[in-house]
Amino acid sequence: MSKGYIICVDDEVSVLETLAEQLLARFGESHIIETASSAEEALSLIDEIIGSNDIVELIVSDQVMPGMKGDRFLEQVHQRLPDAIKILLTGQAGLDSAIYAINNGGLSRYVEKPWNIEELSKDIKDLLDKFRQNLENQHLIQALNRRILELEANQP
Repeated sequence: MSKGYIICVDDEVSVLETLAEQLLARFGESHIIETASSAEEALSLIDEIIGSNDIVELIVSDQVMPGMKGDRFLEQVHQRLPDAIKILLTGQAGLDSAIYAINNGGLSRYVEKPWNIEELSKDIKDLLDKFRQNLENQHLIQALNRRILELEANQP
């Protein structure tokens, strides 16, 4: 399987760099780690990746950013990529934004800053394993459906 993408979105450069470095160290062999400093930049990046027929598997987004907030960003991501894993990372968002992201953005996890990288890595690994298993199941179902159509076409 080719490398999937993990996208980190945060307007604080130091947070973004730290998160990207930590994820690269743990998931760099199986994933390409990309960063964006705004929701708008991340949406452009996602469109570019989709346009290249690559797969965005995971998005980790800060909640409090200038312009579009993380919960609203994840809602737009969910419309484009309903199966992608979405994690909201925040130091100051209230319960309302988490509830909004769960209900409208397909949120997989809500993580408070400062995060524990061991716990976050375990959660991400579990979520990525589930994502890839679902992807494999979709491919198997498509192959089975193609085979059924072939068999039906060859019936006398």
